[in-house]
Amino acid sequence: MPLPGLIEVVPFSDEQLEQFRKTKAQIVIPGSKSITNRAFVLAALGSGTVILKGALWSEDTEAMADCMQRLGIGIEVAPDPAVSANRIITVHGCGGKIPNGGTVESPVELFVANAGTAARFLTAMVCLGNGVYRLSGVPRMHERPQSELIHALRSLGYQVDTPNDKLPAVVHGTGSRPGPVIVSVDDSSQFASALLLSSRIGGWEVSTPKGANPDELPYVEMTRRMVEVFPNDGGEFQVEPDASSASYFHAANALFPDVVPVDVLACQPPKASGGTGWQIDAEYPRLTPVAGRVASNEEGATMTVSRKTDLGDSIMTAVTLAPLAGSPFAFTNLGVLRKQECERVQALRDELTKCKAQVVEAGDTLEVTPVTADALGDATICTYHDHRIAMCFATLGLAVRGIKLEDPCCVRKTVPSFFQILAAPPPQGLGVEIWECDPATGKRLRHLTDPDDLLATK
Repeated sequence: MPLPGLIEVVPFSDEQLEQFRKTKAQIVIPGSKSITNRAFVLAALGSGTVILKGALWSEDTEAMADCMQRLGIGIEVAPDPAVSANRIITVHGCGGKIPNGGTVESPVELFVANAGTAARFLTAMVCLGNGVYRLSGVPRMHERPQSELIHALRSLGYQVDTPNDKLPAVVHGTGSRPGPVIVSVDDSSQFASALLLSSRIGGWEVSTPKGANPDELPYVEMTRRMVEVFPNDGGEFQVEPDASSASYFHAANALFPDVVPVDVLACQPPKASGGTGWQIDAEYPRLTPVAGRVASNEEGATMTVSRKTDLGDSIMTAVTLAPLAGSPFAFTNLGVLRKQECERVQALRDELTKCKAQVVEAGDTLEVTPVTADALGDATICTYHDHRIAMCFATLGLAVRGIKLEDPCCVRKTVPSFFQILAAPPPQGLGVEIWECDPATGKRLRHLTDPDDLLATK
């Protein structure tokens, strides 16, 4: 059975925390969604066969794989013996010539679900084909920004038909059209990444506006570096574990700093400590709010963390933990979060407020005042079908009582095994007690112990 529609995450007991002093959870983080979907495009457009190792297998990457197959790209998917949520994926490159191309009457249909990476990367990629392609997704994906990418492609001479510069859209592929192109990244850095991934074949000279600070474009820098090192002529490419997903397990340590329950394995360290620097969320451990501890920076008593310069999506994890910190936090430049899987700024504010946290929204900033763990909890969290909302509040539930989650299956988007990892006994997991609850009354019905009941599936 898949995960029930309503579950409760039970906080660690004193006995469990004491046991972690003897046996820590040793968690291997699944592969990066961002890197996996970038690698798909680079491998597909290459001239050889590339084996992607440690590739994430989730809703977003499955959507990309399905679209690649519809385009005629040869793909073979095999289990990864090291991590159940990963796959070893073999991609047979098309040498820049996309095999399949539809017609105006019968375009190649590409369904991207709610995967922003697939939506943006494929819109640019299919311009290189010879035919007509229709991209669509779930209703939320049809609301998410796409206009700056579409405008950039049109400036290169491509025809993209859409009444509102969003999906669904019909792209008329006409092959390489070399030339310079400037694309705004105000709404999403994925617009620039989409162009960069296909630029070698397209002949596009991609740049961002002069006002765009490179320090504020970490995901674009990831893409540039991947383009530089990727084995286009064939070979192997190792996908890094996902630093954003690792934040939930680093957060478990921040919630219980005197115990440090989890060894987070195989993840890249921060760039200053020798990491690749590809994933900005590798910086999370040094910026996370720590329960009961005072943090400060040059702003004084309030610790300021920016979505542009400090963290990527893991800033949501930090926001969720901040009520338990020993000092106030201000999370700034959050505007891009409003245009993702849900309106994430409002969602974080509303759901933390349900938990009795003190959160103030001021423009694109969330200001969080600390309270005690005993003052929080007893809330049924709406996840908005957003995987990160679900995983953030599940993590908060390790320390705060009465946290129930609606639609926990939404974690399938990036970490289908998330609740399996939480519930598995140490050292394979954290040994968290998870209950199925009655959707009408909220009462506990069944303690979920079977791994099959904890896997996020369709």
